[in-house]
Amino acid sequence: MIANSLEINEALLFEPIEPDQISEAIKRKDACVWLDLQAFEPKELEAWLDRLGVTGLSRQLCLEANDRPGFYPLKNELVLVIPVLADTASQKELDHLAFLCKENLLLTFHSKTLLSPQRMSELDESAAWLTERSISGLVSAVLIDLSIQCLQKTARLRDSIVALENRMDRDPDTVEAEEILDLRAELLALGSVVSDQLPSLQALSATEKSFFNLKNAREYMNCAVANLQAAQGSLSRLDARISDIRSGFQMHAQEKANRRLGMLTILSAIFMPITLLAGVWGMNFENMPELKIPFSYPIALGLMALIGWGMYRYFRKFGWLE
Repeated sequence: MIANSLEINEALLFEPIEPDQISEAIKRKDACVWLDLQAFEPKELEAWLDRLGVTGLSRQLCLEANDRPGFYPLKNELVLVIPVLADTASQKELDHLAFLCKENLLLTFHSKTLLSPQRMSELDESAAWLTERSISGLVSAVLIDLSIQCLQKTARLRDSIVALENRMDRDPDTVEAEEILDLRAELLALGSVVSDQLPSLQALSATEKSFFNLKNAREYMNCAVANLQAAQGSLSRLDARISDIRSGFQMHAQEKANRRLGMLTILSAIFMPITLLAGVWGMNFENMPELKIPFSYPIALGLMALIGWGMYRYFRKFGWLE
C-alpha cells in the first residue's frame, strides 16, 4: 500500500505529515488533512478506517466502493465514488476513486496510480489552484483536475480518429479492422467514465452541508461539471464519426470482394470456350477427322491461345479489368 498524507497550511501550501500523525491532526478544529491511499488490500483499508474513526454506513460505503459508485450525502460525511481511467504501462484500465469528506479530513483511495510524478509536482504549487483552505476547496480542485484529464483523453482520442479518417480517405488498404475496434473500445470506456462521473458531480455541486461549504469553491465545481458536459458532447460526435469509419471500411471491404469476384468471373469467361474446345477434342469417337490433320495439335493450341487473347483484349478495352 502507498499512503500519501498532506496537510494544507495557512498559505494554501501542502505540508507532508507522517501517516501515524493523522489521527491526532484531525482532532484539531482548524486542521485540513488529505490522506490518499493506493494499491491497498481490503484489510489495510479497514485498518485505516478504524484509525480514522469511520463507522456505520460511511464505513460500509467505503468498503463497497467498487460495487457502489455514486454520491452519498450523509449526516456528518460525504461519500463520493466515481469511475476513472487509470493509465497503466500496457493499457487503460477502469478504476474507482472514492472520496470520504469530513469537516477536516479528505480520504481518497483507489487501486491504480492516479497521482503521477507530474501531478505530485503540481502539489508544490497548490496555492495557485486551491480556492481556500477547506476540504470542499480541495475536493473541487481534485475534481476539476479529473475533468480536465477527461477532456485531454477526449482530445487525444479525437486526434486518433482524425488520423484514421485521413488514412481511410487516402489509403484505405492500410486500415485494419482491429484499429477501428480498439478506438471504439477506448471511446466506450471513456464515455462510460464521463457519463457516470457527471451525475455525481452535478449532485455534489448542489449540496449544502455545514461541514462541506462550496460557497467559494462552487465556481470550480461548476467548471468541472462543464468540462464533463463538453467531453460528453465530443464523445457523442466522435462515436458518430467512428460509425462512419466502420461503414466506409465495410464498403471498401465489400468493394474489394466484388472486384475479386469480378476478376474470377472474367477469368472463367476467358477459359470457358477453351474448356469447351478441350472437351470436344477430348471425346473418344472413332470418326474425328480433325485429329488426323497434320499439325492439328499446335493449331488447336494456337486457336485456344488466340481465343483467350481476344477475349482478354475485349474485356480490357471496355474497362472490365479496371
